[in-house]
Amino acid sequence: MTELRFESSTDYNPGGSEKVSLDVSFTHPKTGVTLVRPAFWDGGNEFLVRFAPTVEGKWKWRSVCPQDSSLDGLKGRFTCEKYDGNLPVYQHGFVKVEPGRKYMSYADGTPFFYLGDTHWGMYLEEFDAPGPNAGNTGAESHFKYIVDRRAEQGFTVYQSEPLGASFNLSDGKVDSVDIPGLRAADKYYKYIAGAGLVHANAEFFFASSMRAELAANGDALRTISRDWVARFGAFPVIWTLAQEIDNDFYSERGDQPAYDFTNNPWVKVAEYIHKYDCYSHPLSGHQENSWYTTVSGKGTGASDRDGDGASVFRSEEVAKRTGHNWWAAQWSPSLTGPVDPGLVRDYWESSRPAVNYEGRYCGLWTKDFGSRVQGWISFLSGFFGYGYGAIDIWLYRSDYDVNTESFDGVEHITPADKMKPWSESIEYPSAIQMGYLRSFMESFDWWNLTPVLNDEEAFKADASGYVYARTSDTHVLYFFSKETTTGEITDIQAGNTFRLSWYNPRSGEWSNPVNLTSSEEGRLVLPEKPDFEDWVLMIR
Repeated sequence: MTELRFESSTDYNPGGSEKVSLDVSFTHPKTGVTLVRPAFWDGGNEFLVRFAPTVEGKWKWRSVCPQDSSLDGLKGRFTCEKYDGNLPVYQHGFVKVEPGRKYMSYADGTPFFYLGDTHWGMYLEEFDAPGPNAGNTGAESHFKYIVDRRAEQGFTVYQSEPLGASFNLSDGKVDSVDIPGLRAADKYYKYIAGAGLVHANAEFFFASSMRAELAANGDALRTISRDWVARFGAFPVIWTLAQEIDNDFYSERGDQPAYDFTNNPWVKVAEYIHKYDCYSHPLSGHQENSWYTTVSGKGTGASDRDGDGASVFRSEEVAKRTGHNWWAAQWSPSLTGPVDPGLVRDYWESSRPAVNYEGRYCGLWTKDFGSRVQGWISFLSGFFGYGYGAIDIWLYRSDYDVNTESFDGVEHITPADKMKPWSESIEYPSAIQMGYLRSFMESFDWWNLTPVLNDEEAFKADASGYVYARTSDTHVLYFFSKETTTGEITDIQAGNTFRLSWYNPRSGEWSNPVNLTSSEEGRLVLPEKPDFEDWVLMIR
């Protein structure tokens, strides 16, 4: 990303520049590629445009600003040189969603492995200090330490909400009091990008802050959407639209009174973001818990489901208009039994890829076992992405639900468990084991996996807790219930020899492979698990 700074002859303090729209058109003469980036007001008479060139070589630019002649018709040139570092997002280009693919990829088509870490209170994390929960980490910056450590552990995405931000866009405008907070936000975005992580960032405030007046004010929504894209859209980002806004942020439950399923203003926000984002970054609306909302409502169970649990972005017409091209699901699958086939099919049968964006947080509603299981279940159920979260990191210094005991179906999480600081939870075994999950998946063409859903014509299960997916030549079964029984594949290639290897998701180690031959009827009886812990079986 590069920045161009412009100075107007007019000082726009304190009310802001909402009546001024400065755009800069960037053209690559050799290929004819043209990208138009909106500029943002940065206080006083200053405007900035941020641009990430997508092609090497010479570029030229020209400004257009009908409302301010001092900003209109300016010209310039620069040269983009080839990136010579080792960060994939700069080697391969921005993350994209391509039609017909159930996974995200980089701009050059390389599959992108979405492994996210959750930070709903990013702006509360100290940027220039270790903070009170740093323990003996030696951190000089709380925020930077976690970003660096998560990158080392194999995470690829940083998931954030603007909780604790020192800017306030819920009034529908950007004025001088917001500028210091937005400049502070720049530091966070730049550091995440510099670490090579993709930033799945939510716009613009917590969903309950959407007032009825703003929800009905299309001009105000357009203003803050445009400014957000202008300021942050040249970073490696994924748009995720506030907090659980799809389909109505629990309006029937009383969590917010401003809108419902029929007049959800975040649909309009998505449309504006899509309009101003020349890079077409992936865009989704963070969904309510899957008990309330899925794609079409399948798999939901709550009685107060607005719109019968269907997404406000479900129709292809709305998806095209808004740029909504992936699902940010909130799913906490059972840790003891089979996955819900109705829910999994609902997402898998959609033309858009899905990420299990939010589930149980480690140290709050589950422990290492549950966090690890959620990741494996997600990927083998066709959710080609998983958002991990840990206590004091998912929401820094939060007291949310910490004084009660929770139960995830396997383990009890006590108030004492919930008092862990981030300096301890950053090293939870499950966080490191997410790296093992990634290493396993990247050992073959994981993006071609198709989930096998409770179909006895394909697999006769003896285990109570398992998930099964396969490609044209690879079968992957994850057994997570506390038993050693497995089952029998009933539709494998007949009379062939297969190599079976057990993978330990707790240590990242492989067992010695064994060879088994399928019957003439196309059946393959699987060996028992090595012990009562969770194990992954790869068959090739």
